[in-house]
Amino acid sequence: MWIKPQQSGLSKALWSTEQTNPYFILQVRKSETGGLTSKVLGTLDSVFESKPYLYRILLDIDNPIESSYCISYCLTKEEVNCDWIWLTRNLVPVLETIEDPRDTIEFAKAKIESLLAQKMPQEEIAKIDMKFKMTSDKFHKLFTVPPDDKLVNYYSCNVWYNNFPRQGWLYLSLGHLCFHSFFLGKTVQFIIPWTEVIGIEKISSGFRIITRTEKHTFILFFNPEETVHLVQELSKIAVKSLLNGIDGSKDNYKFDEDVVPPDRTFMKHYIDAKTKSESYCKRFNLPYWERLDGFVNCNLWFPYTKSDISGRLYCSPNFLCFISKVDIRCKVIIPMKEIAVVEKVDSNVLPEALHITAKNKITFMFGSVPQRDYLCCKISDFLHSSIHSESTRLVRDSILGKGLQEQFLDIISPRQAVKEHLWQLHFSDYGRGVCIYRTKRLQELISQGIPDKLRGEMWLILSGAIFDLDRNKGVYHDILLKSNQISTLVADEIERDLHRSLPEHPAYQSDKGICALRNVLLSYAAHNPNVGYCQAMNMIASLFLLYTSEEEAFWLLVAVVERLLPDYYNKKVVGAIVDQNVFEILLKKNLPELHKHLSKLGVLKMVTMSWFLTLFLSIIPFTSAIHIVDCFFYEGTKFLFQVALQILYHNQNMLLTVNDDGEAMSLLNEFTDAICNQDSPIQKTYEKGKYNEFSAVEIQALISHSYLNFGHITMTHVESLRNSERLKVVQSIEDQDKKSLLRTVRGITSFRPEEIDILYRKFQECRRKMTLGSDLKVSHTSGGCVIGMEQYCDMFNALSPWGKGMCSNVIGSRVFIVLDYNKDGLLEFADTVFGFDVMCNGTIEQKLKLFYYMHLDEADRIRIVEQISTDRLCLKRGSDASAYNSSNEASECGLVSQSSTDSDIDHVSIPSSDTPVHFRKHLGLRRYPNTMSPFLSLMESTNVPLMKQNQFIQMWKSFYGLYPDDIIEIYSAIGRVGAYITKIGEGKEDNPIKSRTHSEVGEEAVSTLAGLMDDLEIPTTSRLSSLRQASIEEDEGEKEWALSFDVIRYVIQTEPLIMEVFETVSSLSVSSR
Repeated sequence: MWIKPQQSGLSKALWSTEQTNPYFILQVRKSETGGLTSKVLGTLDSVFESKPYLYRILLDIDNPIESSYCISYCLTKEEVNCDWIWLTRNLVPVLETIEDPRDTIEFAKAKIESLLAQKMPQEEIAKIDMKFKMTSDKFHKLFTVPPDDKLVNYYSCNVWYNNFPRQGWLYLSLGHLCFHSFFLGKTVQFIIPWTEVIGIEKISSGFRIITRTEKHTFILFFNPEETVHLVQELSKIAVKSLLNGIDGSKDNYKFDEDVVPPDRTFMKHYIDAKTKSESYCKRFNLPYWERLDGFVNCNLWFPYTKSDISGRLYCSPNFLCFISKVDIRCKVIIPMKEIAVVEKVDSNVLPEALHITAKNKITFMFGSVPQRDYLCCKISDFLHSSIHSESTRLVRDSILGKGLQEQFLDIISPRQAVKEHLWQLHFSDYGRGVCIYRTKRLQELISQGIPDKLRGEMWLILSGAIFDLDRNKGVYHDILLKSNQISTLVADEIERDLHRSLPEHPAYQSDKGICALRNVLLSYAAHNPNVGYCQAMNMIASLFLLYTSEEEAFWLLVAVVERLLPDYYNKKVVGAIVDQNVFEILLKKNLPELHKHLSKLGVLKMVTMSWFLTLFLSIIPFTSAIHIVDCFFYEGTKFLFQVALQILYHNQNMLLTVNDDGEAMSLLNEFTDAICNQDSPIQKTYEKGKYNEFSAVEIQALISHSYLNFGHITMTHVESLRNSERLKVVQSIEDQDKKSLLRTVRGITSFRPEEIDILYRKFQECRRKMTLGSDLKVSHTSGGCVIGMEQYCDMFNALSPWGKGMCSNVIGSRVFIVLDYNKDGLLEFADTVFGFDVMCNGTIEQKLKLFYYMHLDEADRIRIVEQISTDRLCLKRGSDASAYNSSNEASECGLVSQSSTDSDIDHVSIPSSDTPVHFRKHLGLRRYPNTMSPFLSLMESTNVPLMKQNQFIQMWKSFYGLYPDDIIEIYSAIGRVGAYITKIGEGKEDNPIKSRTHSEVGEEAVSTLAGLMDDLEIPTTSRLSSLRQASIEEDEGEKEWALSFDVIRYVIQTEPLIMEVFETVSSLSVSSR
């Protein structure tokens, strides 16, 4: 009976081997072999009444890295022999063609799992689903996590706790890593949010999680590799969530509802599939929307060497891709729409072969394809469904007709002519276009520089931008028409940088080149408003425009910003900072002495940031830097590290002698400025420098030496370093943002530091939910640290003392509307804190005023804020005028006037005697140097509008919703107060504070109101539900009335039961629990 492959820890203790081959072992339980061991095992089986399997088959390859996997359990010898024969006939011949042991194990496990899935009855599948659902329910009962935090998988493991191993269960969800252990009456349990993880270390048979405050070591006896991989992927998802908060963008790791099963029990499989797809797209520079279907190990017949190359064939809906086991030998990308003919071929040289002919007449022969029939059918189905589709566009429909280089410098040097001839010979042998054979010879040609006439075409092909261009025909023109709608701030930034982009080139000394560059940059800002525009993009786009049309340059820019250099150009340039850290690690490993010296000088981070952001265009003349861009599109980011290391290595001896950072930067700038390109039509005269022995260094030689000295660096290693460093960088930026946010509110609210920290953590939790599952557009100026109404209501219900009643969501929504002054549906952290400060720590008057404002019209609130702003501005001008006159008088008397840098802040507003004491400290708030926060302005105002009858009715409904639904006494009190206020409004009762000031009313008004209310009828329980409506509604024929805040406040203050929620000062540490 086939089972899901699982690691076997006891391969020899209780089992003896009967049959073996290089890949599998058939074993029998020792209870069936006779002897003392057999009797002991038989006795134990009888005592425990167990019925163990007697036979099993192991997947076992002689490899110290990989352990054995059990793939079959059987009760009878006939059954196990049947499985063994199937393996030797069907699977062993295929495994013999695979050289890498890891690939062999991976393929065999996948094959067994597919057999199991085909043969497993629906009852077994339902049983597994039910078990997972029960575990998921247990997970949510054990741990305090949000209900929408889906469990991904769980594992049995050991955790070192107080220097003692504790056996328990590890639960991995989308948001948290959780552990639970119950042993000898003691429980060990902890929860670690993925967003708090700053490091993951892989150790023998397990891993170590590092957070800001602690470390946890997990030891797993089964599936350690799978567990570590899943932990790393879940931490990457969390990092992406943090990145979206940092740059204000929407998470691109949002789960596709049409792909993930509704029950989410296969979330792990979905994450694994998505990870493999992302790796596949990065390896072949494919669009991010492509999804990997699968891969097989096979051979590619290489007609130019008359031999076959072992490698792996990948299949996805729109592409077939092949890569050799040695990357440098051969790589092939075949778009499905480029295939003209596919046919099955059998020969002695290549058995089970698949022959593919592209539309440009290039042929490919893949041999030893394990699933040839399936692959052939898939390609045939695609060809049948897209029989009228066009080939991938290679003939460019230029907007400008051709690149700016051809228009302004159409000069072909002799060396360029030789290059073009060599490239044409290569195309005739290896094909041209997207289906070209990408071999070592192509790498050599690219390292020498792509000819100017072919550069635009090859950039589009090597970067994968041609696929975006082909899929989005005409989209650029539509974006260009809408580009005038982007913010003025972004447009001004772009306009300032236009004339700084390759100013030495004639194209950007003319309006034509400047206009083309403006179009591309504005279009990208409109296409991706979360990035908008970042300095350095102008230099890259200007280089693209030299060799491509506007549309092609636009899609090249999209490829660089969104795929090839992800997160480089967001608001915090996180990707560039991460790669700076990666570069330091590589420098320390390859040039340790130089790394130590430059670290002391502190020069590394100052120079490498601009190197990577501009693809060396900022330091190397563009005629030479284009060769680096050529290799970058072919090799990926690792080539940037190669060149940077080579530059430092070339100047190592001189750099070790310098004693300050300025001298080191001068040396490097002089060297990079002297890098020349003899193939370029633009030549510069170089003079011998102060530090360098030679006046000029050829870019071709620099690139050749970088391959020779640092070609061992691989993209796999770079990605591994990026993943580890990204955790640290993002958490560091998150800590800096936290300090900045807390600084804006700390000291100007009544919250203690620990309470502000509780608010911040809850705010960030709600914000991440919004970025993970919402389509809200975050404004460019908000910095991304905002939440929407739904998230605020979650925060309100969890922390606010007003969020405990029946209508907490309604009340929370009304508070949000008051705080959201600019009406964009988003709240910043400071405004959120100000609102909670009133609800938790405000005076009775402030809390009642907030509740009152919640039910006024928006126009009334805006009018108050605008009036206060106008009055404050007039007061400031008057103060400034007085100060100016006083200073003039003093100067006339010969006195020296001392100015204050904080004068503007001091004169923002002057607290009056009527201003609540709690908010007087807000009046000089530095965050609003010329105007106060609109919410604080509302709370400061003493000129409160009247409340209309319908607004009062809504407010009184909200009063009922403040309290739980089982407190009859409170409902009775609310009914009494509401009825009395209604009578005052209708004129049936005298207004006790009519035409009197606050101070005149005092205790006399309160006692008078209390006496009047004692005579009102107290409602019974049966009348409570109807009282909520009837006690405060008016007859239809009566005229609508309005009352002031003072009247309503003084009447409410006479009822102690109602005032209890307004008098209590709430602690967040208590309410949050």
